[in-house]
Amino acid sequence: MKVSLLISTYNSPEALEACLKGVLNQTIPPHEVLIADDGSTTPRTREVIEAFREQVDYPVVHAWQPNEGFRAGTIRNKAISRSTGDYIVQIDGDILIEPHFIADHMCYARPGRFACGSRVILNQKLTPKVYANPAMRIGPLTKGIANRKNAIRSSLLAAFFNRLPSESLKYRGCNMAFWRSDFMAVNGYDDTYNGWGCEDHDLVARLMNNGVRPLQIRHMAVCFHMWHPSSKKSDSFARNNELLEQTRREHRTWCEKGVNQYLDNPTVPQE
Repeated sequence: MKVSLLISTYNSPEALEACLKGVLNQTIPPHEVLIADDGSTTPRTREVIEAFREQVDYPVVHAWQPNEGFRAGTIRNKAISRSTGDYIVQIDGDILIEPHFIADHMCYARPGRFACGSRVILNQKLTPKVYANPAMRIGPLTKGIANRKNAIRSSLLAAFFNRLPSESLKYRGCNMAFWRSDFMAVNGYDDTYNGWGCEDHDLVARLMNNGVRPLQIRHMAVCFHMWHPSSKKSDSFARNNELLEQTRREHRTWCEKGVNQYLDNPTVPQE
């Protein structure tokens, strides 16, 4: 199985650099890294990606689009359109992954399932220390974290949470994985979502409507969310939420403006 690691970013080169250092420490490296850049304007982002590219022997794809507001789903579509892996593991560029993160996602990959992991939240004081030393060990007793129990990596605890009904799951795009074929079958992310919110929940809804079942992998595939100022709900959140509810009401499995428009499209910007 070939894993494509998808990382979203926007004008946060310091966080992205720490994130990529975590990728270098994986016990099993990904087949490729896809960086979905939602319009970064700082040259430092490109420099961080180039420095990372020089340290690995697998492909590093930098998909970029102009800054026209929050369009995370669109740039993820563009990045995934250029992927060659069988399985997509998706995180954000402000996420630090534990050394077994890729290996754990591979272990829990199941046909007809998509995986949802949890996260540990770092506070404002701890985050700069992680920037300086991304290899530092963070455990449930580390000062400066919330969601302490999520820092426990345990296959026994994971087995318990795997049995929870799907209604109890929390779907977060910062730690999610799915088969590329299942993603293509629902046409990926819906590009009509503009502004912050709901694009990942819409993808989850269409995957489930298409018969792909969720799998909780809490306490495995551990990751740490580095602190940043909270994102406020955009003016478009209400509109996006209504689009999501429409997808659920109508049991949609397909979006009209999705990943298919970028497949084999040489006009997709890239760095």
